[in-house]
Order: sequence, then C-alpha cells, then structure tokens
Amino acid sequence: MPTVMGEIVIIGAGMAGLAAAQRLRQTGVPTLVLEARNRVGGRVWTDRSRGIVEFGAEFIHGKKAVTWDLIKQAGLSATLWPPEALAGSAAAYRFACQGRFLPSSSDVPARTENLYALTEGYDGPEQSAAEWMASLAPAGDLAAQFALQRLANVEAADVARLSVQALGLDRRMDTAGWGDDFHVNDGYDSLAAFLAQGLEVSLNTAVTQIDWDETGAMLHLANGQTIQARRVIVTVPLGVLQAGTLRFCPALPPEKGQAISALAMGSVAKLALWFEQVFWPPFAFLHSDGMVLAWWPIYSEQGAVLMGYTGGPAALRLAALGNEAAIEQGLAEVTALFGSAARETFVKGQLVDWSSDPWARGGYTYTPVGAGNARAELAAPVANTLFFAGEATCTNGHPATVHGAIESGWRAAGEILTLAQPNPQV
Repeated sequence: MPTVMGEIVIIGAGMAGLAAAQRLRQTGVPTLVLEARNRVGGRVWTDRSRGIVEFGAEFIHGKKAVTWDLIKQAGLSATLWPPEALAGSAAAYRFACQGRFLPSSSDVPARTENLYALTEGYDGPEQSAAEWMASLAPAGDLAAQFALQRLANVEAADVARLSVQALGLDRRMDTAGWGDDFHVNDGYDSLAAFLAQGLEVSLNTAVTQIDWDETGAMLHLANGQTIQARRVIVTVPLGVLQAGTLRFCPALPPEKGQAISALAMGSVAKLALWFEQVFWPPFAFLHSDGMVLAWWPIYSEQGAVLMGYTGGPAALRLAALGNEAAIEQGLAEVTALFGSAARETFVKGQLVDWSSDPWARGGYTYTPVGAGNARAELAAPVANTLFFAGEATCTNGHPATVHGAIESGWRAAGEILTLAQPNPQV
C-alpha cells in the first residue's frame, strides 16, 4: 500500500527545493522533501577537510542577488572577491599561455575583456558565440581564443552551441548585479543548512518514477516504496531529466520533452590543490590555455588553496584523466607558472567532476542556438500536478546561479499557493 505523505512532495533538496519548501512552510503548507544524496544542498557542496573549499557553487553573483536576504536571516556573512584593493591592481587578472605569463606589455588581456564585454552585451540575430567571435577577430587571434575560453568556462558551454542572443538577453534582464562576486565566509552549505531548518527532508531517498494525472501523483522510490502526493515540485537538474533516470508515466507533454532536449547541461570540473603556505604573488583570477582553464586562490588559517576551474568540453577532457592524473596535471601547470615551491608545499588535491555525478550529470545549464523558449516551457506546470523548479527553469536572466535556483523555488511554491486561493466572487 502506498504511504500518503501529505499534499506536496518536493523532489530534490538543492537550493530550489529547499527554497520552495520553506516558502510553503511559511504559509502553513507542509511538505516532504525527498533527496537522493546523503546531504542537502545539491550542487552546493562545501568541503571542510582543510579550511573551507567549495566543490560546487562558490560565489554569490551580484550585490542585489536575493541570496543576500537569506544570508542576513541566517546570520551569515560574505566577502567580496577579489577585494577592492586587489581588484584595482594590474596583477589582479593574469593570463598565461603555454605555461608562461603574458608580459605586462601585452594587449591581449585588455582586448580579451573588450571582446568578452561585446559578447555579453550582444543584441542581434541568433548565432553561436563562436560565430559571433569569428566576426569580431581574425582566426587565431589570441585575445579571441581567451574570450571564447572564458565564455566556455563561465557558461560551462560548448561555444559552438552557446546562443549569444540568449546570453545577451540574460545579461540585460539581470537584476542581481552580475560582475560582483562574493564568498560566503562560513561556506555555502551553511546557507543550505539554514534553508533546511524546520523541514521534513528524507535523505538517501531517490525517486525513480512519477505516475501522474490531473488528480495527483504516485512516486516510486529506489527502495521499492511508494509515496502519494496531490502535487509534486520537481527540482532535479536538467542532466537528470535528460538521462531519463527519473521516469514519468505517462510521458511528459511533447513541448516539455522538447524543452528538456533543447537545453544543454554544461560540463564543469573543479580541481582543488591544497598547499602548506602561499607561494604565489597576489592575484585574483588567472586565465590559462592549459588543461585547467582558470585558477583563483583561497586562503584560510589551515593553509592555502588554488582552485582550478574548467567548464565546457574542456572539463570532460580534464575529468577523463581521473583524479590522480588530473591532480598531477594541475600541479605541473601551477609549478610551470610559479616555480618549484608548488611541489615543495603541496599537501593534497581533489578533482570534482560534476558531469559524472549521477544526481547532477553536469554543472549547470546554458541555452543553445534555437532554444530561446525552452526555459519557459520547462518551467510550466503540468496538469496542476507537476511543477518544475531549478536554475534550468529561470526565465528572468538568472539561470546557472544559486539565486536563480532560489527564485525558481519561490516561483513554483507561488504557483501552488495560487491554486489554493479561493476564486473571487463574480
């Protein structure tokens, strides 16, 4: 016999699912949150083995992100990165090519920033980022290569597929203040833990199938149990929906299935290298043409960390090396740039490949050419039974961000609450 667990079940205890559950709880609507992992947070994952290191989402993007209200409510704090003093220095943003820093006289950094800004400000016909860049700079131009590489990194995208039209629209719609980044001082998972307070969350509980119609849904769990619900909020990442490991019976409407197929789940690999002490000169971000495409430093009382970040197809190539070989590759690249002190002070490393994570199957989403309406289709409720949230469903310019995920959870909760309101008398 199925277990009736109340009106609303939320699949996924990532930031979207937790935000939706809290919004419903605040209005007196009980929920049950089912999470396949052994922790809350989803793609927010903080490691505390030697200081605070973010294996997943790392930054609050923007001074006006809705995340700030929650940070204050939780009694947390966040610090601008890079600090203003460093951001204003010539050494803040470094570029390296073939294992060597570009000289200070190089015009490549400035031209890279200009090309990147032109891409973010794009407002023209549909085309890919690669096509757009080819119209701005000649083939082989180093600044154009770095600009495309940065786009691949930031958007976790294949630039041959990434819609520059959709990217430009997202930047124009953004209200969070894109461009300013902040570290949560006590770790991003502290915010996830705050959102989980007071909620009924069942960990290690994977949903494999949802039987649904206009009267409700039956959820089939990996452990063989079933749960009945009147309404379900699905917050699993796009990669899980695309993999088909969560089945829907009957199948989702064609327009929903098309939206799932049309959007792209970007690849992200993070490589954390811990050292006993700082041996590098001050810098904020380092852009490289190595296998690890970007580096930034993280400091703590327990030593120092260089965080390597690679997005897009290059992330799959780095991840294919495996943990030990990827660590050696990253350490070799850091040693080539900063000298033997890297190996002398090295403590440990860790590769985090989000594309191989079965409950994410990627880092975050991007919009390919021709998929401009897919996010809205993915976000739309089905039969007033199935509701969808998560960064992939953001239509307000905030996809691929934690604050976008939170906003999507609030939206889905609001859709359910609207249904519960009595119809006005005519």
